[in-house]
Amino acid sequence: MIKVKRIFALYNNEDEVHICAFGREDIPRDARWGKGSRDIFLIHYVLEGEGYFNSHKVRTGEGFFITPQMIHEYHSSEAHPWRYFWVALNGLRAMEICENHIKTNEDGIFEYSGRGELLGLMDSIFSEKEFIGQTKAMGYFLLLMSLHDEEGKAKGNEYVERAKKYMHTNFYRSLSVTEVAEKVGISDRYLYNLFVKYEGISPKQYLGELRFKRSCSLLKNLDCSVAEAAFSVGFEDALAFTKFFTKKAGVSPREYRKSLRN
Repeated sequence: MIKVKRIFALYNNEDEVHICAFGREDIPRDARWGKGSRDIFLIHYVLEGEGYFNSHKVRTGEGFFITPQMIHEYHSSEAHPWRYFWVALNGLRAMEICENHIKTNEDGIFEYSGRGELLGLMDSIFSEKEFIGQTKAMGYFLLLMSLHDEEGKAKGNEYVERAKKYMHTNFYRSLSVTEVAEKVGISDRYLYNLFVKYEGISPKQYLGELRFKRSCSLLKNLDCSVAEAAFSVGFEDALAFTKFFTKKAGVSPREYRKSLRN
């Protein structure tokens, strides 16, 4: 569980766009503000539950956009308490970059898709130390904005394709999903959510299918021992491989090979 609630970005006020901070709120009584105004831009994403922004209901999968000097107020629903993620930014071009990606209605409320990608991005952001540089903060912000675009959806699928290629190249050794995520450049959770969205299974399941199909092929070769087949698909322990194969095939490697002979 993420415990950090705020990540602050080091910035220069003279930058045309600068990220001030990222944050999250899970406690409904604290997930409120106003009525008043602030001198920064704020984007809130409702992750669970629902609440009210300037008396307008905002649900899971929606968010609201606050501009400098806007009089605003928001609070959680009592019946369905919300939790949300937010980002604060400022600068002369902040409005422009937000409007280029976020399409709000007349009440300042927007819809967003890709909740799984957002949660994965949050994992990466809140794994940082309390203060991060502006370049990294802007990188996270642009990834966040990409979730609003069709291009962002393609980017998510690109991570999956890169991960699949890496698995296909390295499944013969002791390969973990954590290593795959690191090579792709995203968190484990983000990779998991992307795989479920685009492949319908987890990355661990996908890797298991690769190993199983290859081991079936190897066991058809009578010159290849069970231990050799195990080693060839990333198992140094033949017993662990036998348990893995039996769970997938319903029979042990030796029984599978015997059925081929019959």
